[in-house]
Amino acid sequence: MPYITSEVMLILNMRLTPFMLTTQYLINKSPKNGRRPTRQPFPFKAALPLILKDQVSGKSSKKQNVACLQEMSILFACLKKSDFAQSLCQKEIDSLDSCYKNFMHTQSQRKQEEREGLLVPREKNLSHKQLNLLLKKHPQPK
Repeated sequence: MPYITSEVMLILNMRLTPFMLTTQYLINKSPKNGRRPTRQPFPFKAALPLILKDQVSGKSSKKQNVACLQEMSILFACLKKSDFAQSLCQKEIDSLDSCYKNFMHTQSQRKQEEREGLLVPREKNLSHKQLNLLLKKHPQPK
């Protein structure tokens, strides 16, 4: 009787998966497991008409951006380094305060522009109300 090592026993007891038997499934580089590409182009069937709506919802605008994250992390690092003595980190505290004031000022300007319905030229981030105003000015052809 031939000597059987533990590696051979492990291989004999192991299940053979399709991944391990890739040579069985790939003959001449075409799969033989029922997944063949179509010979002719597959016709596209539209479930709904491919027309944009004249309005957008405001659901995604409810998330808030984190303000002054970098300044806050610098301040925490300074406070940890100085054993939480605020007098040694006054420069970082002032930069965080100025960043936060700037953020609040821009937020209030943006809210006022949104309430008034003003469109700012070259603005990259428009609110849903501003987008709806633009879409009403330029409706989609039907």
